[in-house]
Amino acid sequence: MTRVWDIPVHDSTRVRDARVATEEAGPAVHELHRAGHLPPDGLLSRLHPALRPARGAAGAVAQADTDTGELAFAGVGNNGARLLTAGSWEHPVSHRGIVGAQFPATVPVRRAPWRPGSLLVLHSYGLPGRLMPPDDPELLTHAPAVIAATVLRDASSAAGPVRDDTCVAVLAADHPAGRL
Repeated sequence: MTRVWDIPVHDSTRVRDARVATEEAGPAVHELHRAGHLPPDGLLSRLHPALRPARGAAGAVAQADTDTGELAFAGVGNNGARLLTAGSWEHPVSHRGIVGAQFPATVPVRRAPWRPGSLLVLHSYGLPGRLMPPDDPELLTHAPAVIAATVLRDASSAAGPVRDDTCVAVLAADHPAGRL
């Protein structure tokens, strides 16, 4: 089964810009719902023309197949991901480019095991690229929203606060709120 999730992003300092961005993203959201059945690279390719009228965007698609126990990931642009699988953290990398402006000729798809205990943390460029994933085993048993909030909290400091355009999404294999 394929389920498409809309993740709200709030930009408190640029409400007008956020409204414009929301309007410009409308065609991409529509395309996301129409093409959600495609593999990650195909879905990003379909989002590219939908985002051309806008300034473009960074984008990442992760699809967890619980039947085969596999996660497929593809990303374009300045975003990040951390994947916990088989007890260790990996760093799936997004390809350079901009969805809607400078789309690469090919988008590599990274495949990894998706088993009980797996966890995927996706984040926008508002978080540091050196982001360390949560290492508290107790935290990893909580709801994906709690894990996302903790990642945001822990990434911030007085010297380098998290930017207001930061977004974190967490997908957990074991938690009902984080499963496809």
